[in-house]
Amino acid sequence: MSFAYADTLERMAKAAHSLKGEANALHVRAKAYQDKGEKEAAIRVLKKQLDIGKKIKDQAIQADAYNGLGGTYQDFYQNDSAQYYLYLAAKYSRKIGDLENLASAYSNLGNVYADAEFPDKAIEYLEKALKIRLQVGDDRKTIFTYNNLAVAYNGKNDFDKSMEYSRKGIDMALKNNNKFVAGVMIGGVCHLLHKLGKNQEALPNCEKSIQYLQEANRETNLVFPYINSTAVYNSLGQPQKGLAFAMKGYAIMQKHKLLDPLAVYYEEIARSYELLGQPKEALVWYKKFRALDDSLFTIDNSKVLADMEAKYQTQKKETEIINQQLKIEKQESVLFRQQTWIWGLIAAFLAFALLGWLFWNRFRLRKKVELDAALIEEQQLGLNAVIEAQEAERKRIAKDLHDGIAQEMVALKLGFSALQSKIANIAPQEALQIGQLAQQLDESCTEVRNISHTMLPPMLEQHGLAPSLEMLLRNTLQSTALQYEFESSLVPEHLDEKVEIGVYRVAQELLNNIVKHANAGKVLVILYLAGGSLILRMEDDGQGFDFERARAQGSMGLLNILSRVSTLGGVFQTEGATPKGTISIIRIPLNDPEK
Repeated sequence: MSFAYADTLERMAKAAHSLKGEANALHVRAKAYQDKGEKEAAIRVLKKQLDIGKKIKDQAIQADAYNGLGGTYQDFYQNDSAQYYLYLAAKYSRKIGDLENLASAYSNLGNVYADAEFPDKAIEYLEKALKIRLQVGDDRKTIFTYNNLAVAYNGKNDFDKSMEYSRKGIDMALKNNNKFVAGVMIGGVCHLLHKLGKNQEALPNCEKSIQYLQEANRETNLVFPYINSTAVYNSLGQPQKGLAFAMKGYAIMQKHKLLDPLAVYYEEIARSYELLGQPKEALVWYKKFRALDDSLFTIDNSKVLADMEAKYQTQKKETEIINQQLKIEKQESVLFRQQTWIWGLIAAFLAFALLGWLFWNRFRLRKKVELDAALIEEQQLGLNAVIEAQEAERKRIAKDLHDGIAQEMVALKLGFSALQSKIANIAPQEALQIGQLAQQLDESCTEVRNISHTMLPPMLEQHGLAPSLEMLLRNTLQSTALQYEFESSLVPEHLDEKVEIGVYRVAQELLNNIVKHANAGKVLVILYLAGGSLILRMEDDGQGFDFERARAQGSMGLLNILSRVSTLGGVFQTEGATPKGTISIIRIPLNDPEK
């Protein structure tokens, strides 16, 4: 996969106006980022692919993206995220019957659990992947699943099962005439049996590994079964045979200038010579092993002897020097004690000064915190007073409108109606005009009452917050094209008056913003109790809202919302909705939700 190929696919998809094609191009680009090792870039691209899949409701694209995200997070060793996305990949792949992707999701989940050292869960998902791959006949991936199961059972210390799956993988590799893979896997079995002390069983596996790798013409890979054979023969007390295999492998390593596993060769050859009773040759190879094992020093025998001689001569001179140094050290000891005393006093003074500064700084910070708390409390009290004054003024104006102006307008309307009746027979044309005036006056009365109810909704006091919010939605949106839904759960009929009024005013402000600025088609309002808090959630599908930008610009509506929520000790937050719109959430703590 390459970026150039992804660019070509993207251009073709955009030319054809194909979102599905764009999604496929994004998947290719993500694979290119993965191959390059840029995992974070791959995740960003895969999430774009996922968004397109959701937008066009294509579950195959979503399953593909989820699987890619799971695998990428697995590479990051973020197992929680990997499990989440791989579960979704399996869910969508199962829905659409994509067995190949489903097996891949199961296999990746198994590997995630294996990395997290949960072998039972790893085996559960790897067995599911194996079942599907056997069903669809995907031999190539089945071989690797057998190998992963062998590793998982090994992690569970179930060596019999581990060996069983290794054998199955080897058999399938041979069935597909892949003697190279079979030779490598059999070599691994040989090494495992040797580690378990089953050298008689390990030996034929080493021989088979050598045979298959020779037939596959993989000379450089032969160095591993050769040295494994040496280790086995050494453990069986047959060092002569072991040495013969080691020398064959060592010749290949010299021919191809290989470095791995050169140290193992040196060690096992030395061991063979030692078992053969040839300590001189064993010493030569042990020295090679030690020299290679220590990458900082490569020392030949003459250098070692020269160093030892130099050390001997040096030791004689040091004996003479030590006697002289003893005299000097006595003098220096006296001087050192004096200096130590002086520096001790200086250190004590500095420590005392530092301690004093720390206490002073702590006192200063504590006072600052107290001052800030007092200032915040004073600001809160002032804010509460302003809001209470606003509500009192709203009540007064609402009462004046309802009991004063509205009643006078009703009386005036009744007077017009009576006048219309009196002159209907005498001046019908004028009576008609008076009737129209009466109708206009009646509409004005209704508008005045609506304004009064908006400023002080009677339902809030009579029926509580939830019915009042539902009526607010109906009255505000009835003259618009906006659809709305309202849900309420576990909310008592009446709450504290300040809470009811505060939440109602915030809902008014949010609703006005949606009507004026959001360009939305639908509004969802949910009011519920959770964790001792009253929560209002308002969601629209409009053009979105930049909370930080509005706050920086000093939006009066937003400042009003923040002020009211703050006075109630609550929290206000916004976030983007999917695929578009805004979600606003107000959370108000309640001391006693039943009151």
